[in-house]
Amino acid sequence: MTRMILAASVLVLSSPLQAQDSTKAVCDTAETTVAMRQCASRELESARRDLDRYLSEARRVAANRAMVDSSQIAWQRYRDLACKAAAAEYEGGSMQPLVVLSCLIDLTRERTRHLYDGQLRMSDTALPEPTPK
Repeated sequence: MTRMILAASVLVLSSPLQAQDSTKAVCDTAETTVAMRQCASRELESARRDLDRYLSEARRVAANRAMVDSSQIAWQRYRDLACKAAAAEYEGGSMQPLVVLSCLIDLTRERTRHLYDGQLRMSDTALPEPTPK
């Protein structure tokens, strides 16, 4: 699981190529949970920025913006509860924060994909189809 998180974090960083190379080297050699969490935190920030872009676009094209907002609020509650449940097994351990981060990353990407498929695919959006990372 740790290698999956590290490999995925390298793929999603949205910085210049040179910075990606140096980050990749750091993430590939991360041996402590602190270093792994730092990499996963950067990956989560990238996923959240993507989600924010797709959510803004979904609101722009929506016939009923309130429905988009309501579904987002419901999803945020689901996300928080699902990730809390996923990490419960690791309560008090050093891996618990990393499990939470991994869950948040996965669900954030999934939400971005759902927004695209549900609200944007057939619209006039300039946003590309989200790719798996």
